[in-house]
Amino acid sequence: MSIDISIVIPCYNEEQSLLELYGKLCRVLQPITSAFELIFVDDGSTDRSMDVLQELRSKDERIKIIHFRKNFGKALALSQGFKHCRGEKVVTMDADLQDFPEEIPKLLAWLGEGFDLVSGWKRKREDSIGKRAASRIFNFFTAFFTGVRIHDFNCGLKAYRREVTDEMELYGELYRFIPALAAWKGFKVGEVIVSHGPRRFGKSKFGVERLLRGFFDLLTIIMLTKYTQRPMHFFGFMGMLLSLTGFFIDAYLAVIWFSGTYIGNRPLLMLGTLLIILGIQFMFFGLMGELIVFSSQKDNEHIIKDKYGIE
Repeated sequence: MSIDISIVIPCYNEEQSLLELYGKLCRVLQPITSAFELIFVDDGSTDRSMDVLQELRSKDERIKIIHFRKNFGKALALSQGFKHCRGEKVVTMDADLQDFPEEIPKLLAWLGEGFDLVSGWKRKREDSIGKRAASRIFNFFTAFFTGVRIHDFNCGLKAYRREVTDEMELYGELYRFIPALAAWKGFKVGEVIVSHGPRRFGKSKFGVERLLRGFFDLLTIIMLTKYTQRPMHFFGFMGMLLSLTGFFIDAYLAVIWFSGTYIGNRPLLMLGTLLIILGIQFMFFGLMGELIVFSSQKDNEHIIKDKYGIE
């Protein structure tokens, strides 16, 4: 039997919420279609989450379970869920009941409006002040640097067309940038306001260290989405900036040397020379990157959406 909708749900130590979540999902999805599947990805839970899931699975074969040996993170959980889902439309959500299953029909309706990915926007977040502030900063800079004008990149509640999830290659913490990655691949990304509830069970996995990791992940996304096919544009610009700065420093020192001032003991001389060398190295890295891109070009058939009159 073909599947219309796949719900992918990463979970980690959410035993108290799983039964209620399952009941709500069934009540929401049954009026839409009976051809749905619920894919729970247990990310190495240390509580009774797997026992609860196996009990649910024994009563409902529409439930699929992927169990990790240990906690590998949400990116790999989503990646495996995408790999094993069969639905034409895919919905992701968290298992902590802060995402409301009742919002799923709204997301699916927006998919029907021509979007390939619809992300939820938790306009009124039921989180701590610190978490809300960190989210605003993260979303502002991500939208600014990626050019994807949405408000909530990391909302767990999203709806996708199957072809989007088929092309998602997630690792580390890149799941937070799924809308940016989808837009980079040419998919149409939309956003809809969704409700957000307070955490009732379990413990939040949010920590201050995620801010630092998020900064490095953003740099990764900028490189992937803007400079994958043109590394010289990044490294060349940085190299030129460094080399010119070093050149002007050394030119200034040369002028005062010709005027009779001794410059051999000036730290600026070492700095200017170092900047010129670093700039040349950056440009060399850019050229090496261009050679790698050129030599590793593959068949780009996957970027074509439709073909007409072509066999």
